[in-house]
Amino acid sequence: MSTRTMMGPLGGEIYTEVKDRRGNKVCLTYNDLWLLIVCRATYDGDWVRMRQAASLVADAASKRALIDRLWELEQMLGSLPEVPPTVVKLHSQRAHLWFNQRPVLNDRNW
Repeated sequence: MSTRTMMGPLGGEIYTEVKDRRGNKVCLTYNDLWLLIVCRATYDGDWVRMRQAASLVADAASKRALIDRLWELEQMLGSLPEVPPTVVKLHSQRAHLWFNQRPVLNDRNW
């Protein structure tokens, strides 16, 4: 029996993939997941308010760039994928801490 546990994501790991209208694959990272969780839980899915809030947090420029990317993707797709409640519960605290205090990392633990 192994006692090793897997390290948590750093942000650059792929959370899920979606297809755009042309059938091209678009990867959503854990950074994207965390923004989705915060936006939906704290800002009622309002990307404008989310972007304004991002100007007050750590690594604001990088987070605003990610927010802009997700907003444009949402416009192009019509919506972004739903996040299962179990995933929200597992990542909610991390997402809010990351959004408010931590920098955007594109590194990967796996």
